[in-house]
Order: sequence, then structure tokens, then C-alpha cells
Amino acid sequence: MSRPLPGPPPSAAAGTAWHVKLLAGVLGLALAPVLMGTPEGQRGLLALCLLGLFFILLIYSPRAGIPWTLAYLAALGGLRRWLIPIFGWTPMDPLLLVSPALVMLYDANLLARRGLPARTRLSRLLVCLLALMTLEILNPLQGGLAIGVAGALFYIVPLLWYFVGRCVGDAALVRRLIRVAIGIGILAALYGLYQTWFGYSAGEQEWLRLSGYTALNVGGTIRAISFFTSSAEYAHFLCVALVLLWALWLRGHRLVLLPMPLLALAIFLESSRGVVFSVLAACAALWAVQGRRTVAWLPRGLLAAGLAVTGLVWSLGRVQQGEYGVQTQALIEHQASGLLNPLDERHSTATQHSTMALDGVKAGFTDPLGQGLGATTLAAAKFNSAGGSTEVDVSNMFVSLGFAGGLLYVAIIGVVLMTAFRYWHRARNLAALAILGLLLLELGQWLTGGHYAASMLIWFCIGALDRLQPERETAS
Repeated sequence: MSRPLPGPPPSAAAGTAWHVKLLAGVLGLALAPVLMGTPEGQRGLLALCLLGLFFILLIYSPRAGIPWTLAYLAALGGLRRWLIPIFGWTPMDPLLLVSPALVMLYDANLLARRGLPARTRLSRLLVCLLALMTLEILNPLQGGLAIGVAGALFYIVPLLWYFVGRCVGDAALVRRLIRVAIGIGILAALYGLYQTWFGYSAGEQEWLRLSGYTALNVGGTIRAISFFTSSAEYAHFLCVALVLLWALWLRGHRLVLLPMPLLALAIFLESSRGVVFSVLAACAALWAVQGRRTVAWLPRGLLAAGLAVTGLVWSLGRVQQGEYGVQTQALIEHQASGLLNPLDERHSTATQHSTMALDGVKAGFTDPLGQGLGATTLAAAKFNSAGGSTEVDVSNMFVSLGFAGGLLYVAIIGVVLMTAFRYWHRARNLAALAILGLLLLELGQWLTGGHYAASMLIWFCIGALDRLQPERETAS
């Protein structure tokens, strides 16, 4: 049985929350006349109010605060676009700072009360990684301190959710997050399909014009982004919801089959190819580990993977024979040609992405001290640096942190996966299967800072896993 969620002593929690509310109120009243005249100021006041609300929720009721924070991060992109007709647009949006400030405040409160948990092998490795990342903020090779600080928002902030999960994550809270993530995924799919077939709203069209986000254009068709910050985050979160539904089905919840076709259709029409293979591999792996004996997992996995690939090829052949509207046709042709010809550079970018990842790992040895924490983030491009993402978190770590940081991150991945498999093998419950599925699905993207909601969910669940596994061993 899981321990009850540990909360701060009433006096400490009340005192901290009271000071935050008081500070937010005073700042809001003092700055309102000055700030309300600019988009940054208007959005900043809204961000300040949201920060106070989420922090109070997180302190007093983690079971409510954490799901609401996940929902906020998922809808962050849509919220920023929907506010354009009211507040105008600014690329340096204070709403982006709500989650970083929230998790830093919570971890600082945790550190002040009893220290960050560092009793397990994983927690000690993560503390070492965070220390190295902090040093790399100052690396001059990345192009300036501003890029390093921005890199901290992409890489350090997601890792801080581990300590939240390590502190309050239990099986019940993980199950609640599963339901919330599935609900978000279904709503995202519905809105994304609406965008695909009926187009963007006026505010979203204005955002497209102002931001210059060209990655949504596929053969002259603008693909869906739903309410996420990017099409990539949208696609990945749809896959998260689908894999979580699959985990529920494997645990005997038969009705969860109903929304699966909706999510599958939205994933396909989003027109990203890599996530299709990822979701098939994750679902095959979850079915494979249903075997009671670990020696049966590999043959079951190979069988499931073979059936999945065969089914995909057959389905794509059938889809290509159909006739569709102009909007849908371009997306289907883009998707089918890339999936059926993954090694053909005329139809697929798989070879290009593999080369980028391999070059990133090599860079960790040619620049053994790393190129700086922000060198592989969007901040590098924004501040005119020569850096750029390798699109895989492992190779990004080799570039940003050097070979020592890259190897340290690989060790962390290994420890997490071994813990997840061990926890599933012993517990055989929904939380264990869902966490394992999430980790396998997003392998290579655990630390993609632009995937705000997915990164928060992953590292919170890793923290919960690190807490739950010792509990299971003690119970055994």
C-alpha cells in the first residue's frame, strides 16, 4: 500500500502560501497601472495570478495542483494564441515562465523544509546532472549567458519535476494523471481534427503570420497544432494518450477501445512519421511484457512488432487507394510515402535525423567540455547562435554537456528503464504499466524542453517510480 502524500507542516505550508499570495497581490496592485498598457505587462499580470493559484494548489492539494498544472502546460500554446485578439502578441511571453517559477518555488520550499530527496541511486545521478547543467550555463561556446539561461528553462526545469514526483507521487496520483492525460489527448484530437478540416481561428491565423512558424506547412496544407505550442508536442501527446489507453485495455478496461480510433486518426493526419513507429513499438512492448516469465518478453515483442509493421503496411496500402478532400489528401500522401519508404530521402527524413543524432554524440568527444546548456535549444537559434537541436535528447546532452554529461544521462536512462521493468514485473498494476509505456514511447524525447506537458509528465512519473519501487521492495 502506498504511503499517504507527505505535505509540509501546516505552519510552514500556510506561511509560504500566505507570503506568495501577499507578494502577488502587492505586486499586482502596484504594477497594474504601468503594465496594462503593453502585451508583455498584460500577459505578465495573468501569469502572476496563475502562478499564485497553482502554487497554492500544489502546496495544499498536490492531487489537484499537479493535474491542473499538466492541463495548463498542455493548453499553453492555445492560450497564448487565443489571447492575441485581447492582449496582442509577444514572443517573450511571461506565460511561459509560470511552470518554471512554480516548480522552482515548490522545490525551494521542499529544500528549505527537509532537503531534496537524494537517497537513491537515481536521485544522486540526477543531482550530479543538475550540477553539471548549472556549470554549463556559463559555457561561452554557446554564444552568451542569455542562451545558457534560456537553456536552463528547457533542460533544468523538466528535471525539477522529478523531485515533486519523488515527494508526492504515489500510485493513486499516477492513476489520476493517466486519466487527465487521456482526457487532454481526446480533447486535443477533437480540436486538431477541427483545425484540419475547417481551418484555424482568426487568432491562430494571426499567430501564424506573426510567428513565421513554417513547419506546419505540408504541401501547401497547414496541419493541425490543436492547443499545443508546436505540432511536434501535439503529436507526441496524442501518442501518450493512445499508449495510456492501451495500458488500460491490457489491464482489463475494455471500453477504452472506443476513443482509440479517434486518437489514431488525429496522429495520422498530424503527418509526423516517427511518432507512428514509436507508438507501435511502445504498444508492442507493453503487450510483450504481459508474459509472466521475463524470458517470454523478447519473443512476444518480436511477434507483436512483426504484426504491427505488417498491419501498418497493409493499412497504408488501403488508405492510398481512397479519395479524400484537398486538405486531407496532402497530409495522407505525405504520411504514407514517408512511412512506406523510410530510407528514401526523397520521401522521408529518417536518414537525416539519424545522421544528426550520430553527429551529436560525436560532438561530445570532439568538444569534451560541451558547447553549453543552451547550444541545442530554440534559444540558440533565437539569439543567432550557430547551435541547434539534434532532435534526440541523448545526443543533445553530448553536445551541450560533453561526453561526461552525455554518458551520465545515458546512465540515468538505463537506471530508470531497469527500475521501470523491475517495478512492473513485481507490481503488475496499472501505474507500473502506464509509466513503463510512457517511458518507452518517449525514449529519446524525455528531455525535449519544448514538449512542456509531456516533459513534466515524464519526469514527475520518473520521480514517482523512484518512490514506488522501494515501497514495493519493502512490501515484498
